[in-house]
Formats: sequence, C-alpha cells, structure tokens
Amino acid sequence: MADEQLTDQFYVLKASNLTEFQSELLAAEAFENGALGTEEELPFEQKGREYEPVTLKSERSTLKIYFGSAPALEWVESARLKFSESKLEIESQQNRDWLAEWKKGFKPFELATGVWIVPTWCETPSEARQVIRMDPGMAFGTGTHETTRLAAGLIARHTAAMHATGVRSVLDVGTGTGVLAFLAECKGFAPVVANDIDAEARRVARENAALNNFSATRIVESDLAQINEVFGLVVANIIDGVLVRLQNELKVRVTKGGYLLLTGILDERESLFLQEFSFAGFSLIERASLGEWVGFLLRKDSGL
Repeated sequence: MADEQLTDQFYVLKASNLTEFQSELLAAEAFENGALGTEEELPFEQKGREYEPVTLKSERSTLKIYFGSAPALEWVESARLKFSESKLEIESQQNRDWLAEWKKGFKPFELATGVWIVPTWCETPSEARQVIRMDPGMAFGTGTHETTRLAAGLIARHTAAMHATGVRSVLDVGTGTGVLAFLAECKGFAPVVANDIDAEARRVARENAALNNFSATRIVESDLAQINEVFGLVVANIIDGVLVRLQNELKVRVTKGGYLLLTGILDERESLFLQEFSFAGFSLIERASLGEWVGFLLRKDSGL
C-alpha cells in the first residue's frame, strides 16, 4: 500500500484467476485510474510441522487493488470485459486505525501468580505485586498466547523446588519479546540468557528489558548451537516440530539435576511428539495442558 492517506472508507477491487501478465496489466491500468496500492495473493503449502510455509508456483493468482475513493464505473466495466476469464468484485470497507484497535484488546493481565503483564499505555492494576511493562511492537509475543501462559504456569509452580536444589540460571530459547525470560528474573532466577533468531524480536526484547530495568537478563544474537554454557533451567516455547529437531541441543544445555521445559505441542500431535522426542536421561516432573496445547517439565537425572 502507498503511504497516501485514505478517507473514512476505501475500496477493494478483487480480481481472481489472472495470469502473471494479466495481473501486471490490470495493476498498471488501476494505477492510471487512481489506485493506491496492490496486493497479490499467492498459494502456499506447509510441508512440515515447523510452520515454515512455502510459496507455490502457480500460473494463476488473485490481485487485490486498493482505492481511496470508488473507481470509475466505466473503467471497472471495461476491465471486466478485458479480463473476462477473471472474476472482478469491488467492495467498500471502513478505514480503521488498526494499531489503535489492537491496543484496545491488549490489556493488563496476570501472567503468573502476582506477576502482571502491563502494556506501556495502561495503568498498573493495584493487585499486581510485580510488573512486566510490555510494548511488543512488531515482534511475536505479548504473553497472552496459551503456550506462553502454559510455560509461565510451570515456571511459577516449580520455582520454589528449583531454587531449593540450587537452580538459578535460565536459558530461554526463542524468547520473542522476552516475556518468559523476564518472568524468570521476576521469580529470582539469574543469570537469564535469552536468544532469538529474529532480529526484530531481539530489538524489542532489549527495549522491554531496558524499560523494566531487568539487569539479570541478557538478550543474545547467538543461535542455540553457538551457546556453550549449561543452565539450571532451559525453556523452549517453540512449535513441536522445531523442538524435535533441536532436542539434542536443548538437552545438552541442561545441567545435571536441572530442568527442561517444553511447550508448543498441540494436543492432537502429543503422541507423535512423544515418539520423536526422547525423554531418555530425564524424569517427567509435570505434564500440563491449556486449551489445545500441551507442555512438559522434565528434570535431568543423568550426565548425558
């Protein structure tokens, strides 16, 4: 979309079943007739369980064309005749401030007992004993997702037992905006190392750490293979296919007697996950579920 300001309403012309040449031709004509921008819908497939969609090659595609005011009916009818194999539909939509709409839905909430996530634009609830101020920006993770809350609950319920056995250090793999790393610091764990392969996630996590004056949490650019230390608690809130692929690297980073927390497993794929992710060398401390997701807390009982 162009940076031009839209009115209270905007119009979308949707054209399906276009060849690449037809798509380019229609887009060119649309811009000559006042279009503000275009968007091409491309088919994709998801081959594995690692949530990495792959765009498919296709001879036909769908084009969305955006207008700030209703396009001339004469041109629309002319386009319908010229691109007769395509179905052209036009509709008006209410223009919205989508960022403001999203902010309305992101309110303070209790992540774990006494620890609240509070958006930077909200007042702190009186019942919050500890606060994590959060502005997720464009990165993934506000703490509201069921897998994050599942992991947070496991950390909170077992903090006392972990501390009693001397577990203090934490590695948060795929930290996103840093929610679970910050929760760990709030619960008295230190040092906390958090990594993410996404540069935007690291940037936002560092900003949130500075916003909350979290000094025990370090956001690192290294991927998991480059982290050589061992930790008392390794947290991996990642989709199950990635957990399976990274299982050896996750396990070796848990110190003997330490804990491994795994979330991001869909309950419908739990049996398959348990076939592919070996718990050998670990004892199951707790299996927890929330919504359609499952999580496990394991304790390493060997030096393997």
